[in-house]
Amino acid sequence: MAVVGCGVVVLLAVVMPVFRLQGLSWRLALMAGVFFVAPCVLLGLAAWRVLTHHASPPSLGRALAWHAVTAVVFSLSWTVVFSGLVYLVVRPGGMAAFLRGPALWQFVWGLVIYGGLAQAARAQQRLKEQERAAAGAELQALRAQLNPHFLFNTLHSLAQLAREDPLATQEALERLGALMRYVLEAGRRGTDDVALEDELGFVRHYLALERLRLGDRLRIVEDVDTDALELAVPPLLLQPLVENAVRHGLAPRRDGGTIRMTARARGGILAIEVADDGAGAEPGAWHRSRELGLPSVRRQLEARFAGQGELDIHTRPHGGFAARVRIPARLPLRGAGS
Repeated sequence: MAVVGCGVVVLLAVVMPVFRLQGLSWRLALMAGVFFVAPCVLLGLAAWRVLTHHASPPSLGRALAWHAVTAVVFSLSWTVVFSGLVYLVVRPGGMAAFLRGPALWQFVWGLVIYGGLAQAARAQQRLKEQERAAAGAELQALRAQLNPHFLFNTLHSLAQLAREDPLATQEALERLGALMRYVLEAGRRGTDDVALEDELGFVRHYLALERLRLGDRLRIVEDVDTDALELAVPPLLLQPLVENAVRHGLAPRRDGGTIRMTARARGGILAIEVADDGAGAEPGAWHRSRELGLPSVRRQLEARFAGQGELDIHTRPHGGFAARVRIPARLPLRGAGS
């Protein structure tokens, strides 16, 4: 809104001297400027919404035709509205003079303004595409990290378990296989969403394998609304949060600790929290740690959800660590990755 306000002031500053040169008083020049600018701003906002929310046809010829029609509609609408305002405040003779000259220039200026809006919308679209590409690259990097540390520890634990309990070893191998399949499927699906229920299933496999190493030192509490289970989340959204809680919050402690996972769907927002009662950290220190992967998660959410995705961290030394994610509540597109 601040940008729109600045645009209105600039337009008024430009057009008022033009009206003054035509012999109008400052009061009439201001009135004419408002009549000129207000419809332009309102119609410009409508055109901006169309340009940024509705993709133009993929072929060049159709795209040019689409923009030509839209530009004419924008310019003609602006000219008609301004002509109507002029009719209300000038004599019919003055109206005829306006239609013979200034109305044509009004229409031409409308085409120019639409061209500027189209260029700005295209630039914004390219920026969003670059942000999504960067977010996708970071997501691939996070997938690739699953985590050599974790895999080494799991295989070491399986080797020990095989000597003691072959049946438990088989179950653990099945969990490891399910976990790897999920990661590979997430890579194949690209940026397609998954249901929160599927993401939680993956996290349960992950935590079950971590318990091979940590045993009863790792305690899990889930508090998830049933309504939230079918909602969409990016694949592997929770894994960096859970891994951070295990590696940096609980594993270093002799007594371990508890990881609490909660999910709520309220008012069109899916809120997910992964919290531990471990060592915690200085507020803001997590920004400087490359190991946690949390800045990457935040950038992915911002790019993927156009400012509607948030990651908030709440922590203090010896006070635990809580990562809270808020994203729009929506259903996943079934079969999008098939």
